[in-house]
Amino acid sequence: MGNPWALYDSLLDGIDSSLIVDHYGHGVGWTEVWAGSNTGVAMTVKERGVGDSYHGPIIGRPLQDVAALIKSWNFLEASLGAAALTCYYNSIEKVQALGGLQGIDLANLRTESRRRKDALIAFQNEITGKKVAMIGHFPNIEHQFMDRCELTILERNPLRGDYPDSACEYLIAEQDYLFITGMTLTNKTLPRLLQLAGEKVKVSMLGPSVCMAPQLFSFGVDNLSGYCVTDRMLVDEAIRRVDDFAIFDAGVMVSVDKQA
Repeated sequence: MGNPWALYDSLLDGIDSSLIVDHYGHGVGWTEVWAGSNTGVAMTVKERGVGDSYHGPIIGRPLQDVAALIKSWNFLEASLGAAALTCYYNSIEKVQALGGLQGIDLANLRTESRRRKDALIAFQNEITGKKVAMIGHFPNIEHQFMDRCELTILERNPLRGDYPDSACEYLIAEQDYLFITGMTLTNKTLPRLLQLAGEKVKVSMLGPSVCMAPQLFSFGVDNLSGYCVTDRMLVDEAIRRVDDFAIFDAGVMVSVDKQA
C-alpha cells in the first residue's frame, strides 16, 4: 500500500456532503454521532496525541467534515471521526443493500438474533484447525476460539498470554485468518496490518467501530462484521450511563463478505 492515507480518503470521498451533524457525544467507552436519521458509534480511544485539528462547534457541521477527523493524530478526535464514518456507512439501508442483514427480522429482534452475525460466532467452524491471529483482546475470546484453532492474540496492552501488538510485524504473515478490531482505523494501524496480511491471509474486521464501507474490500479486507444502530435513544442512554455492553441491545451485528 503505497499511500496509507488513500484508504482514509476513499472512505471520506464516499460520504454525502449534504448530511449535517445534529448530535454527538464522547463517552468513556463509546463515541456517537447523529446526522439526520443516521446514527453511528465507535470505540473511544482516549489518547489525545498532538494538538487539536478541529475548532468550533461540531453540531451543524457537515458529516463529511467531522468524519475527516479520522485522520487526526489526536485519537479522541479521531474517535469522533470514526463514529461519523459509521454514522454514514452503517445505516440499515446501506448495509441491507450490501446484503449484510439477510435472514434477520428487524421487527422482531431478540438477543440471539442481534448477535448472530458477530464474526466471532459466524467464523467458529471455518477457523477450526487453522492459525488465527486477533488484533485486540476481545472479551472471552479464549473460550470461544482456543480449542478450535491455533490462536494468537496481539494487544497494545497485553494480558497474560497475549503478544504485544508490535509482534504483528513477525506473526501476521504466517496466519490463515486475521481478525482486526475496527479501532485500528482510529489509531492508524489498519493500512500496515492489511499490508502485512497480503493476499494469503483472510482478513475480517469486527466490532461496532467497523465502518461497513465496501471500499475497504479494495484495500485487502475480506469480511466486514460491524454494527447498525436500531434504537438511537437507547444507544445515547447507554453511552451516558457508561454501560458499554448495553449498546448491543440497541443495535444489530451485521456481516458482509467481499464478492469474488
